[in-house]
Amino acid sequence: MNGQKIRETYLEAGEFFAGVVHQVDIDGWEAPALGEWCVRDLTGHTFRSFTNVLTYAGQPADDVSVERPVDYFLKAFESLADPKQVAERGRAAGLEIMDNPSMMVRGFAAQVKNKLGELADDHIVGTPVGGMRIIDYLPTRTFEFIIHTLDLAKAINLDVEPPENGMAETLLILGQLALYRGHAPNLVLAATGRHALPDGFSVLG
Repeated sequence: MNGQKIRETYLEAGEFFAGVVHQVDIDGWEAPALGEWCVRDLTGHTFRSFTNVLTYAGQPADDVSVERPVDYFLKAFESLADPKQVAERGRAAGLEIMDNPSMMVRGFAAQVKNKLGELADDHIVGTPVGGMRIIDYLPTRTFEFIIHTLDLAKAINLDVEPPENGMAETLLILGQLALYRGHAPNLVLAATGRHALPDGFSVLG
């Protein structure tokens, strides 16, 4: 996928998220959503796929140490995936957007679109796991948008149709994670109807 397509896929996934946030009922923000998160917490966590792009773009790194989107996740699992910390960051982000979540999401979507228009594909962003080209970092945020917008839609009982390009990018990363974390045989056999997945199966775990 070329650079322009990667940008468009990310922005389309962000629009998918914004559209679902807009449909959350005014009284629905405290409803259960995912694990210990309520709808507002989950929305706040997913919203970080906008704010992190802006933050990391503003703190460029000197060189690239993370080459591919899948490498970002593999490194993040080693150092950033403490469930309690992830949950707390989601709650904190939810509080940041509590006054008007839909407007905040739309506003930051516009800011990110404008910022991306200023950056070359090889602009190196400083992520918590190392320097990445912006064009390699964006698919990790598309992945987050797609998965957590589906979580959000489920929480508010909304039928949705995710954008095709975003789903394709998400499935690619999931397949790579399954391969590199030793889960590929179970995933392949289950996806082709050979057997069911084990209880609690996840390529993230």
